[in-house]
Amino acid sequence: MRKFIKLIKEKWLRQTSLTILLVAIILVIFLLVNKIFDNLNIAPIDFTKEKVYSLSDESKKEIEKVELNVTMYFFGYTEDSTAVVLGRQYHDVNDKIEIQIIDAEERPDLATQYGANSTDQLVAVSSNQRYKVIGASEMYTYDNSTYETIDITEQKLTNAILDVTIAKKPQVYFLTGHGEYGIENTSYMYTLAQQIMNEINDVNSLDLLSSDMPEVCDVLVIVNPIQDFTDLETEKIENYINNGGNIIWMQNPYLFNENTSGSNLVNVNKILSLYGISFSKGIVCEQSSANMLAGSPELIIPEMSYNSIVKDIYTDGSIVMLDAGKINTVDSEALTNLNVEASPFIQSSEAAFYREDPTSSIYTKLDTDEEGPFVLGEVLTKKINDEKSSNLIAISNALFATNATIQIGTSYATPIALRNNRDILLNSVAYLSDREDTIRIRKDLGVVTYTATQEQDNIVKIIIFGVPVLIIVVGIIITIYRKRRNK
Repeated sequence: MRKFIKLIKEKWLRQTSLTILLVAIILVIFLLVNKIFDNLNIAPIDFTKEKVYSLSDESKKEIEKVELNVTMYFFGYTEDSTAVVLGRQYHDVNDKIEIQIIDAEERPDLATQYGANSTDQLVAVSSNQRYKVIGASEMYTYDNSTYETIDITEQKLTNAILDVTIAKKPQVYFLTGHGEYGIENTSYMYTLAQQIMNEINDVNSLDLLSSDMPEVCDVLVIVNPIQDFTDLETEKIENYINNGGNIIWMQNPYLFNENTSGSNLVNVNKILSLYGISFSKGIVCEQSSANMLAGSPELIIPEMSYNSIVKDIYTDGSIVMLDAGKINTVDSEALTNLNVEASPFIQSSEAAFYREDPTSSIYTKLDTDEEGPFVLGEVLTKKINDEKSSNLIAISNALFATNATIQIGTSYATPIALRNNRDILLNSVAYLSDREDTIRIRKDLGVVTYTATQEQDNIVKIIIFGVPVLIIVVGIIITIYRKRRNK
């Protein structure tokens, strides 16, 4: 080694041409080694505490079982994005899974197929059976119990692969025939129905006057009936409940129904009474500024209890309800007699008030108003027998789930797009159809991982490549300068 160093010093570095050749050889060797390691596609070394960039053993175990070909299309992502780094590891585990980074402008066919534009960042996971689209904002959640941001990128990607490769999809039906909000193209529930379908569910309308209850109905959705059920329909729904059927029921206060009052909906209330509840005629208004949107008492930002439905809601963990009523629940003894357990999970603040007749100003509480808090959303589990239970998710507002256009201050919005309205409903469907994520992988982002921008990446490359070259060039100049000075 000493002889080699001496040779370099006395021969190569004393002759300019040989020095330049030495530098060229070093650069070529460096580039060749770099190229070899790039071709080897070695997985990145993950130094993060929560292993954000590494697939868990739980994911690997499930992905190994996938037998269908799956393609993951990454729109708006770069090679070093967390989702892409994880995506390549899915391929390493199972070569039936391929990934492609897509530029929406270069592939308008794929962009149109999966609803992406040039500014979107989303992942479309597709098999020959179906596909699922995951937005970038869905890759993290907010834990209401610990107040920490949680990375669920791996959870979302793994479950999307499993979802698009399952043989059986849950069956979701929206009840019709009583003035309910429908799922047709121009109806209020159209957007929600499309989003439920994107969660790998079959969605259809159900008219119990003209057909029987389907043999398989994982979730029955009832959205704001304003006319009573017939005795025949009531019997069919009762049989569905007694067979362990599950229901999501969203209801606006009866006072705002066009054709009837709550007291006339005998059979509607009969079904609700099986779970020990009824919906109010009046509305709940907020006085707490933290629990209202745009300073409007009827635009409620309710408080939510931590449960299976809300635990993966991302961002601020809140929803917005519009002209909500309250849920009246019988006392604990009556619930016991009905074999029902009630778990409120959406409530108003203590400062809220309830008004039976809201024709007077809702900005001022009256002495006749009932004081809060009030239950706005509740999970009710009715035990049928030792093997069967029926679940009802009751929400005292239907407008919050629609694609109707409403004005908030000077802007316009669709309620389903406000805060986490969409997600509370999608989570409810998943909860009732036993389709909560097959695996749960939650990575604490209390210490946020850092991904460089393209500009920052270029600066790093200049430092890595440019600085050594600059040092070598300076060394050559100094060597030449000293050689000439010695002459």
